[in-house]
Amino acid sequence: MKKTLNVNIGSMAFVLDEDAYYMLRRYLDDVEARFEPNEAAETLNDLEMRIADIFTEELSSPRQVVDVEMVRKAISILGRADEFGEPRTEPKLQADLRKLRRSRRDRMIGGVCGGLADYFGIDVALVRILMFLLIFFGGASLWVYIILWIVIPSENW
Repeated sequence: MKKTLNVNIGSMAFVLDEDAYYMLRRYLDDVEARFEPNEAAETLNDLEMRIADIFTEELSSPRQVVDVEMVRKAISILGRADEFGEPRTEPKLQADLRKLRRSRRDRMIGGVCGGLADYFGIDVALVRILMFLLIFFGGASLWVYIILWIVIPSENW
């Protein structure tokens, strides 16, 4: 007995067995890795639409389950992932290098809260609320914010 998953492919609902789902997921992830982020969304959308068409043609009833053979057939029609080009490589230095900067996008006064939110990867509203609570109830004074404003360099345009 196999697990089945209900998935939405190209705005159409399908039931896939677990093996077929993971095979299709690996294929789509592999194809996505070969495009720039702005091109990947459009390409994947087109691929999903075509996959949905192929599955619809193969299934005689909406209650039928898509199996590994149907996924293999769809991949053979669309082409292997390596036919879409070489996987792009991200520069490691840019990803590993994080710098604390005052934000120019998320600024209300000096951009300190926006910069802290970007650095720690959290919502700027949460940092602003925390800063408000620290200034008025936590004993930290407005001087801490001003010192951070002076010490933290501004984000480059």
